[in-house]
Amino acid sequence: MASPLFEKAAARICFFGDHQDYLGLPVIAATINRYIHMEATPIDEPILHIDLLDEGKSEKITLQESDKPLSARDYFRSAIRVLAREGIELTQGYSVKIWGDIPIQAGLSSSSALVVAWIRLLLKMAVPQRQFSPKKIAHWSYTAEVLEFNEPGGLMDQYTIALGGLLYIDTRSGNYQRLEAVWDSLVVVDSGIEKDTLHMLAIAKSSALEALALVKEKQPGFQLEKATPADYEQTVNELPKQLQPYWYAALHNHHITQKALAELKSPTTDLSRIAHWMNAHQRILQNDIKNTPKAMIDLMQLALEQGAKGMKIVGSGGGGCFVVLTTKDKEQQLINALKKAGVKDAFPVNITSPSHA
Repeated sequence: MASPLFEKAAARICFFGDHQDYLGLPVIAATINRYIHMEATPIDEPILHIDLLDEGKSEKITLQESDKPLSARDYFRSAIRVLAREGIELTQGYSVKIWGDIPIQAGLSSSSALVVAWIRLLLKMAVPQRQFSPKKIAHWSYTAEVLEFNEPGGLMDQYTIALGGLLYIDTRSGNYQRLEAVWDSLVVVDSGIEKDTLHMLAIAKSSALEALALVKEKQPGFQLEKATPADYEQTVNELPKQLQPYWYAALHNHHITQKALAELKSPTTDLSRIAHWMNAHQRILQNDIKNTPKAMIDLMQLALEQGAKGMKIVGSGGGGCFVVLTTKDKEQQLINALKKAGVKDAFPVNITSPSHA
């Protein structure tokens, strides 16, 4: 009997550049030690029998399915179709079990981890003798999750998860730089507040892109990737009032990402400066993009009182998780206080090593 195949993919945290990747601006993000796991066992039927153990759901996909329209967010089939266009197709049926410890729909990219792990597993099942670069897997994952469904997100999630580690990613090209930092303590807080990822992304993206288009009408040579906070002052009056906060966020968060990159590339990274830029990023997210509910702002204030140095919401926002940079001696005190305040969960995390590199 053939041995089962195993695969996994990690959760993602964005430290700098939330709501920037869909503008083609760079991000600084990392994988953390929370995972989606998959196990595939060969079976005699020409089907994929998929059991989602954490949700108590199952899915059955025949190997010869027609190319009918996909249901919303049917990433299992979209990934199969993306690979089929590359000439990679399954000829063997499998029973697949999927489980994990990533909070679902909470800003840690559980869906992207699922897609990356699924594409890795499909490749093992279909063409075990071939090797593929992490960047190729990232591109296929982005295509399967975002482009196939015309969703509003950028490529940060899929590229971060497929490449692994702490990364500075050019979201125009998919090129990246590996970064290193000795974090004292990182804590992820799951607020338990439900979020609407696609709605939040759609509003922020359309507003920022509309602002950019209006600026380019007046200044055809304007290059967003080279813009500075000074450019905001020179262009803001060309925009209607309702677009100005999104334009402020685009230019100033880009500036913050560059400042954080310089600090992380320094041979003597100062984590107090990283915390400063995290807090600056968060203020823009909550005041301009308005993606942080009042209840989460109150929880962040509590974390600050319990020894947090820097913090920010992760993912598109509207609820879900935030990440806290603190010190090891304050870690448990902070976690206990937040749990007492009623958060769904709070747990320490580590940045993982590059995966499948």
